[in-house]
Amino acid sequence: MGVSSRQELFQVHRASAAQLELLHREADGDLSPAEQAALWEALRDPDVQAARDALERSVALLLQPPPPAGRSVAPAVLQDLRLSRHLTALPPPVAAQSVAAQVSRDIALGRRLEQAAPPPLPTSVSPAALADIQMARQLTAPPAPPLGAGLAARIAQEADHNLRDLLRQAPVPAAPSLAPELAARIALEAAPSHAAFQPVSPAHNPAPLLLVGGLLAGLTLLTVTSAWPNLHAGALVLQTVLEQVAPITALGLLLLLATSALVTLKPLPAVRRFGTAAFVLAGVLTMPPLYQAAQGGPGLSFGQAVVVRGEVPGNIVSIGGDVTLEAGARVGGRVVTVLGDIKQAPGATVAGETSALLGRAPGETSDVLPSQGVGLATAAAFRPLMGWLGAAAWPQIFVTMTGGLLLLLFVAGTAPVLARRQRHAPMRTLALGILMLSALLLPAVALGLGGLLAPSLLMLALVGLLIATGLSVSVYDAGRALACRLRLPVPDTVGAFLGLSALAASLSLPPLAFALALVGGAWGAGTLFLYRQDSRI
Repeated sequence: MGVSSRQELFQVHRASAAQLELLHREADGDLSPAEQAALWEALRDPDVQAARDALERSVALLLQPPPPAGRSVAPAVLQDLRLSRHLTALPPPVAAQSVAAQVSRDIALGRRLEQAAPPPLPTSVSPAALADIQMARQLTAPPAPPLGAGLAARIAQEADHNLRDLLRQAPVPAAPSLAPELAARIALEAAPSHAAFQPVSPAHNPAPLLLVGGLLAGLTLLTVTSAWPNLHAGALVLQTVLEQVAPITALGLLLLLATSALVTLKPLPAVRRFGTAAFVLAGVLTMPPLYQAAQGGPGLSFGQAVVVRGEVPGNIVSIGGDVTLEAGARVGGRVVTVLGDIKQAPGATVAGETSALLGRAPGETSDVLPSQGVGLATAAAFRPLMGWLGAAAWPQIFVTMTGGLLLLLFVAGTAPVLARRQRHAPMRTLALGILMLSALLLPAVALGLGGLLAPSLLMLALVGLLIATGLSVSVYDAGRALACRLRLPVPDTVGAFLGLSALAASLSLPPLAFALALVGGAWGAGTLFLYRQDSRI
């Protein structure tokens, strides 16, 4: 026990026995209220207070855990002893020796080798060996000639003399020079080895090209011949439809095609800047008339029957529906139907022509509808289809199809790659998309006006699918850019949802939805084409 512990015990013994009893009972927690008051009264004495503090410290010291035992240093000492014994048993280090003599000898040897003449090169023994072999053959005795060899040798010698005489008498022709052939052979051997094996270009055979060209020309002639009865009606339909559209629309379409071709062929910065302004101007010129034509416009209907009771100042065009002119109806222009009949009641007048493509019209000298075969089957099959196309909720169907295609592209993992490609070359992808859609739409319209509705509708379905796929790419790109700008989590998924939501919201404004569908579809279609070309390369 230390000095502090002895002092604390001394202070405890200085208090009286009764006070010590109270302090001990306080430590045990057995004091009554009266005893507690007596203790508080006694604590006014400094000795009692000191005794109480000393007792508390002693109890705290007794309750402390015992100090940890000292760690043994025997293993460390044993390891040091073993290391010392090992170091004592090692042999003393070898004293360093000078290497100056060895270096001096090496330098002297190097100098002698440099000054000495090089050894002579070995000479070939082939000439000597060849000379020895020839000498041995000459020294070797020839074998004895067989019986009759002398006679044969004599005949051969006489024949040789006679031949020599004849050759001396005959004129000697001038021998041709071998120098050009020898020089060509030397040049051929001196040239690289691969020069002798240059591929020979095959001869051009025009037969396959002529065969394919003749086949295409025959198919074209057959198609024109089969569709010739409907071409007049088709031309009349096209003329009537074009009259329904403003003339400035043609200027806008030409500007659009010319700008797309220029941007595709020469994607320079100045051309791209000009193309932006040209695209905007062409959109302003073409979008309103195209939307009016898609909605039907005055005198134009798709898949619906038209009944005329009063006076109509312009033309009437019905695609996929019948036109009924009741009594008293007066039409100031033409009446044209595609896949429909024209029914004219007595008293109804038409100022222009009446023509039905794949249908019947009153007063026609030549029936455009074939009387049998494929024409009747085509009209019967496609009339319900045209009626359904005219009555379907196309905006909702188109948005649903765009969402499904976007989901397919997203699952396949190509949506981010396409969006990145579209963002890096926006003008070129838009120009390529416009050219692609034009290349499909123009033949489809031509085939439809010629009466070939099956391939025409197939091409139109392909155009619709291409626009929906391209629109899905454009919607995803725009939504992802917006999500990244707003720093939203998971921009790929959230961007796709934002793009589809914006497209669905645009349906409340049909002109805006129509413009977004055309521009976004053409833009994305060009991206698909450019991505396909890059993947092939």
